[in-house]
Amino acid sequence: MSTSPIPPDPNFFDGPQVWTTRDFHSTSDWSLTLSEESRNELKSAVDHVKKRGVEPGLFSRADFPLPSFALTAAEIRRRLRDGSGFVVLRGLPLDDYSEDEARLLYAGLGTHLGTILPQNLRREMLYSVRDEGIRVEADYGQTGVRFSKTNAAFDFHTDSPSRVAGHTPDVIGLFVLRSAKTGGASALVSGYTLHNILREERPEVLRRLYQPFWVDRRAELPPGEDPVLPVPVFTFDSSLTVRYLRFYITKGQEWKGEPLKSADIEALDVFEEVMRRPGIAVTVPMERGDLQLISNTFLLHSRTNYEDYAEPERKRHYLRLWLADRAV
Repeated sequence: MSTSPIPPDPNFFDGPQVWTTRDFHSTSDWSLTLSEESRNELKSAVDHVKKRGVEPGLFSRADFPLPSFALTAAEIRRRLRDGSGFVVLRGLPLDDYSEDEARLLYAGLGTHLGTILPQNLRREMLYSVRDEGIRVEADYGQTGVRFSKTNAAFDFHTDSPSRVAGHTPDVIGLFVLRSAKTGGASALVSGYTLHNILREERPEVLRRLYQPFWVDRRAELPPGEDPVLPVPVFTFDSSLTVRYLRFYITKGQEWKGEPLKSADIEALDVFEEVMRRPGIAVTVPMERGDLQLISNTFLLHSRTNYEDYAEPERKRHYLRLWLADRAV
């Protein structure tokens, strides 16, 4: 397994991609509100694709015209690429749509922000994040066994760290159809910030995180492909990339017959200790109708455990979108 080059000293990162909790003073620092004109255009665009009978994710940007959304879309892309790496779009009139129409709306917005990617072997373009009774530890190794199908807490990670379904998304979208009764809070942390801290405090740990780990892929393994891949946590090629999901690292090393060594475990423990320090991560409140968009290139995200309502129609349900940052 080859090692990714570490940026040369003294190259501590700076700029808007390096942030901590104190850089944000209110939710307005990371939120944008959809204009009334765009809301009206959304209705027309949804009606257009609905009449054509096109499935969400299978129509193009040209099929879903939103001329007044162009400036907002450009600002979202700027923040994702060159800013803090996340934004919450508010003002989506979810109560005006059925769930099927909301899916069309969501996919239509996605076409204005990037190229929609499939998220599993069934090539689902919109993926339901909700509790389906999956027991990850007990059921792991079967296709579709993923933390997103549970109500458990989910530590900081990136999506598709080992190129699940052949793609690693640049951007993740989470659209809130229904919130949980309690819990399910989302938090984000900047990989650039973590990198700076490790470089200053534990450079030997940083060096290890630039070396690959065997990462398990069996949750969504395409036929004929390797069940594990060598993936470093950090890579650098003019910009920083983070790939991390500790459970998949542990399982991948075990499958390969190379259980994590004490130095490996220490490196991962230190990495996670830094992420959990007070003031490093930001919690992002989410309400029905909110659309959270985050960089999957340099941000890690987490979720607290949650309690659902008893009624099926009230249970927590987010729709996830994976986007490639191209063709926009």
